[in-house]
Amino acid sequence: MPKYFGTDGVRGVAGIELTAELAFRLGRAAGRAFRPRRVLLARDTRLSGPALEAACAAGLAEAGCDVSTAGILPSPAASHLVREGEFELGSVISASHNPPEDNGIKFYDPQGLKLSPEEEEQVEALLDGVPARSRLGSVEPWPQAEEHYRGFLLRAVRGLSLQGVKLALDCAHGATARVAPQLFESLGAKLTVIGREPDGTRINATGAATIEPLQAVVRAERADLGVAFDGDGDRAMFVDGQGRVVEGDVLMAALAPHLHQVGELSSRAVVFTVLGNMGPERYLTEQGFQVVRVPVGDRHVSWAMREHGIELGGEPSGHLVFGRYAPTGDGILTALLTLRALQRAGLDLAALVAPVPVYPQVRADVRVHDRAGAMQDPQVKEAMEQARVLIGKAGRLLVRPSGTQPLIRIMAEGEDEGRLQRAVALVREALDPHRAETEEGDMG
Repeated sequence: MPKYFGTDGVRGVAGIELTAELAFRLGRAAGRAFRPRRVLLARDTRLSGPALEAACAAGLAEAGCDVSTAGILPSPAASHLVREGEFELGSVISASHNPPEDNGIKFYDPQGLKLSPEEEEQVEALLDGVPARSRLGSVEPWPQAEEHYRGFLLRAVRGLSLQGVKLALDCAHGATARVAPQLFESLGAKLTVIGREPDGTRINATGAATIEPLQAVVRAERADLGVAFDGDGDRAMFVDGQGRVVEGDVLMAALAPHLHQVGELSSRAVVFTVLGNMGPERYLTEQGFQVVRVPVGDRHVSWAMREHGIELGGEPSGHLVFGRYAPTGDGILTALLTLRALQRAGLDLAALVAPVPVYPQVRADVRVHDRAGAMQDPQVKEAMEQARVLIGKAGRLLVRPSGTQPLIRIMAEGEDEGRLQRAVALVREALDPHRAETEEGDMG
């Protein structure tokens, strides 16, 4: 397994775990591993972004690649623009929903997909090597990147008008802060925007991982609905007109029958991760859909969709993939396609999702020193077994190490919330010897 790569690229505290030296080596190694002629490089708004961008670009150039820097741009834009054919590799400097002090590096292949574990191992195997003498590649800005990305989005929803739609947006002070408000305003929406200032010191202070500010705005402004993006723009979380959060699995379950009816889905199948709620899965099954479950991570969703010919998949956290348009999650695209679906169905968001049941879930994040050691602890394993017995066969327990942060994530699901809370408490208490600090919240 890769040493540096997690579920979404390489991440760590900028300057400590993710240094400029490591960024240089990762860029050089990726250039040597895949030998792309041209590479597109983008970043989010974090203060460490320019330094890490420069280091990664230098590494790619040392491997002989010509690098086009797009500046601040949502990470899915790199996926889309690479697929258009001018580039053979995409790279993004971002830690997505992680806090401002973190940063990360991820790569997209020519199909716009994130690297497989085997490809990540190829990169890591070349981290310490030096390329053979060759020409030094160029590093030049590509200011047209945002315009090309905007064009891609508008082509996907050609003819969509948002005149009369009162929309609240939360751009999380991140990579969508410029392009998203401009795009929705150009389509006629009446906007209220928070998190609009590109600010790396406040990235993710609001947004998909901190949804309460958007809920307050939707209620105060009486908006038709709200959409929150995360720091790099690959997630979209929705809030209905009453200020209630609609998670990604609920939204997919509600959308799938409508999308199939209008020919947007060629098969009656949807991909969920193991975090998807059992309620939406039951609803889809009753509607004649198959639900394919995969491990956490939107790249697993994308791979399964491609393998099985499925055109809709995603995660509760707002990573939704509409395979007919893109191979990876894109928050702005998700918002546009959802708004179009609502118009076609003649429904508001609350009415669309009303038929989808949701089982109670209790979640907790436990910060630990050693994720692998904690998961192998016999006392932790015994507590997990006891918790499963407590929940019963009608529910489930999921305990997993985060792929992006030093956390053990616990989720219990079932019909009796009291039992779920006791089950989670059992596992948390067993993790006490490994605990550095406990945090509750995001399950990404």
